Amino acid sequence: MSQPDLTGALFLIDGNSLAYRAFYALPETIATSDGFPTNALYGFSTMLVKILVDYRPSGVVVAWDAGKRVFRHEQYEEYKAGRKPMPEPLVEQMERFDELVEAFGCQTLKKEGYEADDILATLAREARAQGQKAVIVTADRDALQLVGDGIFVMTNTRGVSEVKVYDSEAVQERYGVPPAKIPDFIGLKGDSSDNIPGVPGIGDKTAAALLADYPTLEELLRHLDDLKGKRRQLLEEFGDQALFSKELATMCDEVPLDIDAGTVRPGTPDRTRLRETMGRYEFHTLAGRLEELGLLEPPEDQGSSLEVKQAKPGELRTAVGNAAEAALAFEVEGDSIRLAVRADEDAILYASLTPAQLEEVFEDAGQRGGHGPCRVLSHDSKSLLRLAPGVPAERGHDTMIAAYLLKPSSRTYRLEQLAPAAGVRVRVAAEPADGAGLATAAAQVQGLARAQADPLENQGLMELFREVEMPLVRVLADMEAAGIRIDLPRLGELSAKVSDQLEQLADEIYSLAGERFNIDSPQQLSVILFDKLKLPPGKKTKTGFSTDAQVLKGLRDKHAVIALVERYRELAKLNNTYIQALPELADPQTWRIHTTFNQTVTATGRLSSSDPNLQNIPIRTPLGEKIRDCFIAAEGHRLVAADYSQVELRILAHLSNEPGLKRAFAAGEDIHRSTAAEVFKVGPEDVTHTQRDRAKAVNFGIIYGISPFGLSEQLDIPQEEAAGYIDTYLSRYQRVAGFRREIIDKATADGFVTTLLGRRRPVPELRSGEDRVRRLGERLAINTVIQGSAADIIKVAMVNVHGQLRRQGLKTNLVLQVHDELVLEAPDSEADSAAELAKRQMAAARELDPPLEVEVGIGHTWLEAK
Repeated sequence: MSQPDLTGALFLIDGNSLAYRAFYALPETIATSDGFPTNALYGFSTMLVKILVDYRPSGVVVAWDAGKRVFRHEQYEEYKAGRKPMPEPLVEQMERFDELVEAFGCQTLKKEGYEADDILATLAREARAQGQKAVIVTADRDALQLVGDGIFVMTNTRGVSEVKVYDSEAVQERYGVPPAKIPDFIGLKGDSSDNIPGVPGIGDKTAAALLADYPTLEELLRHLDDLKGKRRQLLEEFGDQALFSKELATMCDEVPLDIDAGTVRPGTPDRTRLRETMGRYEFHTLAGRLEELGLLEPPEDQGSSLEVKQAKPGELRTAVGNAAEAALAFEVEGDSIRLAVRADEDAILYASLTPAQLEEVFEDAGQRGGHGPCRVLSHDSKSLLRLAPGVPAERGHDTMIAAYLLKPSSRTYRLEQLAPAAGVRVRVAAEPADGAGLATAAAQVQGLARAQADPLENQGLMELFREVEMPLVRVLADMEAAGIRIDLPRLGELSAKVSDQLEQLADEIYSLAGERFNIDSPQQLSVILFDKLKLPPGKKTKTGFSTDAQVLKGLRDKHAVIALVERYRELAKLNNTYIQALPELADPQTWRIHTTFNQTVTATGRLSSSDPNLQNIPIRTPLGEKIRDCFIAAEGHRLVAADYSQVELRILAHLSNEPGLKRAFAAGEDIHRSTAAEVFKVGPEDVTHTQRDRAKAVNFGIIYGISPFGLSEQLDIPQEEAAGYIDTYLSRYQRVAGFRREIIDKATADGFVTTLLGRRRPVPELRSGEDRVRRLGERLAINTVIQGSAADIIKVAMVNVHGQLRRQGLKTNLVLQVHDELVLEAPDSEADSAAELAKRQMAAARELDPPLEVEVGIGHTWLEAK
């Protein structure tokens, strides 16, 4: 069915409906840099833009509900009763919509005692009478009663970008009744969203079938003798309720308004207000689109296009040497590095250089200008340092890292997205063509760095950025360059053993299953477990019953094959991820692997690694230990492993000021045994192994914001028992309980949490109207404060350890960081002093009460050093 032509129509928008739709369609993480939620405002804005651009309306009116009580409450006190309260983040945004709508040049209306629907119905009636085409934009089904004679209803079908338009034919096709019968239809089936009762037991299909032979509900009720059985019985009993429900569902089209449809004219956006509004809510990408569409004029300060000049290495060196600030962009092309530099305001220089030439360009950066070292602005400076270690990128501004600090939950930090989103607009000369793209990027880096300065300062992030994250870039680049050696022959032997074990496990599984099949295929495994072995299935997926870890865990006592499948999966995962993958990633000449440390991935501030991911090697399983034993020191060297002892629990004790935890740490007690003694009310000497394990799970569960369900799954105990452990823990450690409440309350009020060093993470989930989402927010808030503080501390330690190694002229290198552990590779003659240096610098990274403690080991392999 073709869509009707709506060009030039009068658009009548149900503001409340569209605001709700936008709020739930877009993630609550959409917010300003200071935490103000803007997802509903943004979605609403994009819908307005779509209407203005795609349909060129004759006018736009946005109607709003004026209050909680309307005339229908006089008829039925329970009208709309039971609706959930408006989510707090949407409440905060609601008062901002009028100014937003008016900035777009549209009209807003509300009338005390009436709903937005009634205002739209009144304007639609007037438009029909005047022969004017009108479109009602709403998600409320009752508005479909207005469709016909040039009146249409538009609803969002997916997010806020895709829409469906209803004419009379579409209403009939969707609901089985024409638009005029929609009130009768709702009278029969009711409307739970408005608490309109209807007739119990009658749904959409039955309501449509009952109305098929009668023009109105009233006429149907006059012919009950034509009906039989339960339908007749229901209508005899609830006929009056059906008529009353129809009355509630019938829109009022006689609202006394100060305007009528004929006086609504196309508004002109107030460009000054619109730009100010886009800026206030940080809708920079949308502002750029408005400029392209002609709804906003480009900023006046764009000026003429920046000149792009091809330069020789010497010219670049001179320009950078005289500059206080140099913004650059680069890309690798074969053996060369293409570089664009903006070292002054007038022109951008670009050239193709070798790594050595690139280092020479920055050899005396800023030294000739009389203003001290040049401040290097770049995007992804670690990649630059890997290409040319001599570039002083870490003492400047990395726009990718700054963007990460400002919005740590973003998925990507691409320059071409960040710059427009920050309002950075640049114009670069199109010639020469081979330099224009890089030149644009260099100009964007400079503009973005300047745009980020105030938000970093205002949010208290500048010190973390300058003193920790930027110096860390050099540390990580050096670690990646150094790499760590692996024992290829030993890995080969381990691979053969694990392959034999996998074959043996597979044979045992085939024997119990009664046939051979692909164990790695969830679909084939599902058929074996649930069709052939008749085990009780769990949750269903698109391809059949799930065989995930949680499902298998619930089947352990049902059949012996389950334990074998779990063991097979564990071995296969480690074999594929590490045992077979590591040799392929190693340099065949040096046997070293060079993992990539990711500085802008986790929202808590933790580092991650990839190619390979070394964060998830099991620590205390036999196979995990064998894998770690394959990480070795170079000949004449040893590995030094320095690990924080219970750093997150120490942070918890410090932040909560919990005397029980502090006392246990001060006495050097086993913290998990001490907690078990408190929770189970026994003496420390009487704590069993099981009790200690459960106390350990509770200790770390508190840090990770674990729920009773999560703890019950982890310990394989009833949920009530897990809840009891958590409650007992919090009653014994009341300062911890108070600390948790304080974190959650403050984060709910502020919209974000902060770590010990001031790192911020927005937690919009805390303001959600859904309990499940809100509980997730509580876990994220607590976890981020503690785990994020631990991440900050080890980053400080890395910067300090690396700095001391270089200042003392040692040949020892940092080679790995895994959570709370640093691994160094030291010449035999430096191993002891390197171990002492690491221990001292790590312990001094942050003053805590109880103080940080570091355990250090030295060995030829990573396992031996532990």
